[in-house]
Amino acid sequence: MTTGTATGTATGPAHWVTTRVAPRLVALALGAACILMGLNAALLRLNLPAPVDGATLAALHGPLMLVGFLGTVIALERAVAARTPWAFLAPLGNAAGCLTLMAGAPDVGGRGLMTAAATILCAIYLRVHRRAPSAAVDVEAMGAVALLLGDVLWLGGRGIEDVVPLWLLFPVLTIVGERLELARIAFLDETVETVVEALSGAAVLGSCLLLVGSGAHLVAGPALLGLAVIMAYYDVARRTVRARGGVRFMAASMLAGYVWLALAGAVWSLWGLEGLGGSAYEIVIHAITVGFAFSMILAHAPVIIPAIVHRSLPYHRLMWLPYVLLHAGLAVRVAGLLAGAAGAWQVGGVVGVAAILVFMVLTLARVLTSGSIRRAVRTGRPATAQAPGATTTPRGGSPV
Repeated sequence: MTTGTATGTATGPAHWVTTRVAPRLVALALGAACILMGLNAALLRLNLPAPVDGATLAALHGPLMLVGFLGTVIALERAVAARTPWAFLAPLGNAAGCLTLMAGAPDVGGRGLMTAAATILCAIYLRVHRRAPSAAVDVEAMGAVALLLGDVLWLGGRGIEDVVPLWLLFPVLTIVGERLELARIAFLDETVETVVEALSGAAVLGSCLLLVGSGAHLVAGPALLGLAVIMAYYDVARRTVRARGGVRFMAASMLAGYVWLALAGAVWSLWGLEGLGGSAYEIVIHAITVGFAFSMILAHAPVIIPAIVHRSLPYHRLMWLPYVLLHAGLAVRVAGLLAGAAGAWQVGGVVGVAAILVFMVLTLARVLTSGSIRRAVRTGRPATAQAPGATTTPRGGSPV
């Protein structure tokens, strides 16, 4: 998945910085719309007032967050790395499909768009695999296949509870693959990569088996727990967390994400998705989406966002604010669920919504007030970010 850095090959800098930004910004804007409506739906599901009301919107909370937002931004990153116009149909399709459903269009239309988008994303990974096969590509491709399987099942009329386990694997395996390549995990040998691939495949298999019988949680749950442990152990973030500034922030965000992924795997292993009086389902979902995925977004935003919008995202100590809110809110929410305390559950949920909104505002403010990477390359100054999927760190970038 190596795509060249911002200061790299003969085809890298000139081509990369002159690629049209418009499709990226459109996809990013649609993804932002999805997350804003998803957060609105989250408030409704917490039985709290929200700017936009409606049972249909509340029911779309999961698709808006998992496919509409995460599916869009992940597919957008892959489209940027692919450097081919048709690849942008993947992020655009994910966002458009969810927004179409939210607008009240027939289910087959919105779900069909999402399925087509996932198919295109799988085609992107197939193209990358043929060009540069690696364990990282294989793991990320498994995540895309899990997304596609979930979309197909939903298009075919399956309930949301049947497809969510597969959808959850999409951000998990994408991030695991990113850490294998982008973050330069210091594996001792290829055996560890093989284990990661095997655990990823087991997670997909276990989620599929949930559709046909009981006991499948004994496959999917331990696989996620194993991924969390092995990734945290070998991740360079264990060392860079002792650094300062942005490097420490990125490392802390990643390590916290692994903790939540481990918790999700443990709960899934011990109680499945129906145990703990029904609380296990919500704990697993939010430990993965909020605790793991969004924490990893905090960590990787300074690398990914500049590659998409061609503007740097400088670190600022205020970035710790959404970090603290995110994890504190989720901890309170989980504690409230386990204790049967509806008030704590609601407070934790609201704090989590606030964390994401604060992160979005801070990110937008930092990007709008920062310098353009295009100008940096034209004037010969080092860019502050590299293209997604690159395996080298540009000067001035983070080694995390």
